[in-house]
Amino acid sequence: MELRYKLVIDAPSTHQVHVIITGKKEKNENLLDFFLPRWSPGSYLIREYSRHLSRIMAVTKTGERLFLDQTDTSTFRIDWSRSELKNIDSDEFTISYDVYCHELTVRTSHVDDSHAFLHLPTLLMGLKNRNIQNPTIELIFPPQWSRLTTGLKDVSSQRDIFLYSAKNYDDLIDSPIEIGCHETDGFRVFDVDHDIAIYGRLLPHKENIKADTKKIVEHIAGFFGGVPYEKYSFITHFSQGLYGGLEHSNSTALQFCPTQLNQRKGYTNYLALVAHEYFHTWNVKRIRPQELGPFDYLKEANTKLLWLAEGLTSLMDELFIYRMGLISLEEYLDMQKDNLNRYYSIPGRKFHSLDDSSFNAWIKLYRPDENSNNSSMSYYLKGGIVFFALNFLFAEKNKSINDLLLLLWSDFQKNPQRGLNSQQIYQMVESVGGITIREKFEIMTSTTEEIDLESICQNSGLKFIWDKAESPWLGFEPDFNGDRVMVRSVVLDGPAFKSGLNAGDEIIAINGLRMLKDRFSDHQKFLKINETYSLTISRLSVLQVIDLNVGTQPTKIKTITVTDRELLDKALNPRS
Repeated sequence: MELRYKLVIDAPSTHQVHVIITGKKEKNENLLDFFLPRWSPGSYLIREYSRHLSRIMAVTKTGERLFLDQTDTSTFRIDWSRSELKNIDSDEFTISYDVYCHELTVRTSHVDDSHAFLHLPTLLMGLKNRNIQNPTIELIFPPQWSRLTTGLKDVSSQRDIFLYSAKNYDDLIDSPIEIGCHETDGFRVFDVDHDIAIYGRLLPHKENIKADTKKIVEHIAGFFGGVPYEKYSFITHFSQGLYGGLEHSNSTALQFCPTQLNQRKGYTNYLALVAHEYFHTWNVKRIRPQELGPFDYLKEANTKLLWLAEGLTSLMDELFIYRMGLISLEEYLDMQKDNLNRYYSIPGRKFHSLDDSSFNAWIKLYRPDENSNNSSMSYYLKGGIVFFALNFLFAEKNKSINDLLLLLWSDFQKNPQRGLNSQQIYQMVESVGGITIREKFEIMTSTTEEIDLESICQNSGLKFIWDKAESPWLGFEPDFNGDRVMVRSVVLDGPAFKSGLNAGDEIIAINGLRMLKDRFSDHQKFLKINETYSLTISRLSVLQVIDLNVGTQPTKIKTITVTDRELLDKALNPRS
């Protein structure tokens, strides 16, 4: 079936988008089931986008109402057999509805007086059990908005009409749209246009975002020998406190805090984010677990291979920007130090394998709570560390992660419609590094066995320098409500855990001394290791006293030093 979509934004201050879908059914069809996706590829959580939908109706070409029934939370059925028009020749139809859009994330839509960011799974209904071929989408918006950026193909016949097309429904909703008065720029790589759209306010800074983005594209696309798209769009929202990205086949949506651009570490994190999402053009949007496509947008796509999708990408984003000279070796190793310290600080690594972390993303990673660090592990973080270790293991065999990437890409080119399973990936690892490395890699992905990262790194010219300084540790993460000191989360088997302190408790006093934010922030200066203190707490508005024996802050990696630069270069920047 061919469907034509129209999005009308005539009062952006109301945050409403009016959606109109027109089509024509077959003569013998009586039922059409339209659905709004419940989730977005790349963001593994059921989000129930239909909760923002209202005023839905269906009519014939001449305006007569058709019978429309909601059959579940996200599906709406047009039933010609129950319509008063069942005996009337009325195959053409229009379905229309409004969607409220006021959440600025990469996986939602946001419309206000300043702009419209349209994440199309939140807006465009698909049709159950039918292929939607060559859909078009027309956009109508306030005339004062002078810019529109998207990866969709422009098929407008005149300048004042904004009409775009896609090959199918999947490609259509995989194409975010930014409309407004945003800044635009661009460059060409491999004779292909790459657009940059920047929404939001930036403070003065010295970084050249365009030039550095171009370097990232040239390097990654050059590694793969070209680009698999006809044009590409970088849509970036700069706003306080934002961070994140979502990959698409020929575009990405990025969000970042603008004040971070004036800090060197902040800017390198931005470059890694750009590289991460751009590398997804190959890894995830083409190379993918078999469960991630074709998509069922109404239920979870459970897979144990998100460590391939995100873990491998988490390794390569930082490695790519190091290889192309955007960060120094010292900055790269500092990033790895931070990754490793975060990994070692999470007790959940002892209970949650990478396979489990991936399969349970829908109920754990995207729904963190006070106990998440105690019970689970991120496939982004551990996945990146496992591939970091794998690359060093490869280097011992005079191979590198490059060899695995090229194998993965070659497999996709031979089988573009087929996703991968675990055994196929393990076999590729074996073909690069041998059976022993494959077995070690399988253990790292499928079990919770501790990884001997220090030994693996030593064999490739790195040494961990541990911080031996001892300081008092209470074993909980504080939160502050004004001056009040609250317990946000408790670390498994830490001092607070052993004392019976709970997330949600308020710390009123220590040994009878009132604790407010400023005083508590200095607690490492006046508390003594191995001393027991009486904490007066409020739990569910009931005062009580518990005893807490102060522990020692867990040891962290202070620095990672280079012991053999030649060995290290073989792993990080192989010449082959």
